[in-house]
Amino acid sequence: MIGIGLTGRDRGTVATGGAVITALIIVFRALPAWRTWRGDTRAAATEMLSQATQVEAAVAGFPAAVDSLQARVTRLLREGPGLVAGDTPTEAAANLAALIAEVARQSSVRLDAVEVRVDTSGTHLLPRVTVDAQATGDIVGLAALLRRVEQGPTLLAVRRLLVRPQATAGPPGQVETLTIRIVVEGLALVPGGDKRRDRA
Repeated sequence: MIGIGLTGRDRGTVATGGAVITALIIVFRALPAWRTWRGDTRAAATEMLSQATQVEAAVAGFPAAVDSLQARVTRLLREGPGLVAGDTPTEAAANLAALIAEVARQSSVRLDAVEVRVDTSGTHLLPRVTVDAQATGDIVGLAALLRRVEQGPTLLAVRRLLVRPQATAGPPGQVETLTIRIVVEGLALVPGGDKRRDRA
């Protein structure tokens, strides 16, 4: 066996080369794991930044939402006298019917039949109450009725109006009598909101 003699310099070179090879093996094995860790870290950081942005936007919009709610409450309180009051929606509908009866009397229009309806769907903050009335009167009375309904202190809307003459012909100068069907809707102001809402 022939021995190979290495000088001190050769042994240093071999040791350095072995260290470099070992370092390269470690780097190549660790590099994929490091890249995966870096990708996961960036994704987590991006998600945290997105959540922080959403929280900041929600916090920034909170005062505006509070102001909007306060404005709605203020507007509701201001319009309160224009709503149809009642302890229940059914009572509010009855009060609306009484109001329409009084308006018809002031307008010289005779009510022949009255039907009340209440919106119980629960889809509106304020229940809708409706009066469907059959009446008899002339054109002057009808005009007065519509004016009082639409311009009165209570906020009402005429949802349907059907008018037809009772007679096709009459004496000259006679005021024509009309058959009237009118559907009027209002908003009920019920204390306690949904807790007091009945299902009539």
